[in-house]
Amino acid sequence: MSARKGEDLPEKSNRLFEVVCKGCGRTLVTVERIRDPEIALLTSHLRACAASEPLGDTSMLGEMMARVRVASVQRASPA
Repeated sequence: MSARKGEDLPEKSNRLFEVVCKGCGRTLVTVERIRDPEIALLTSHLRACAASEPLGDTSMLGEMMARVRVASVQRASPA
């Protein structure tokens, strides 16, 4: 079941997304959705990792996303 415009996405997803820093190659988070806490973590990491290419005080999401790689990963099967 996919969400149509204006509908909320289901709380539980079968997909996970791995976010990797393009600068250092470190996996920053593996999550169902990138929410405010994850964005704060990305911002913090990118400020520390790429000090020579600083983010603005109120960095735009697109600016941050250009510095990370997001890939869909398979959810581990329950044991």
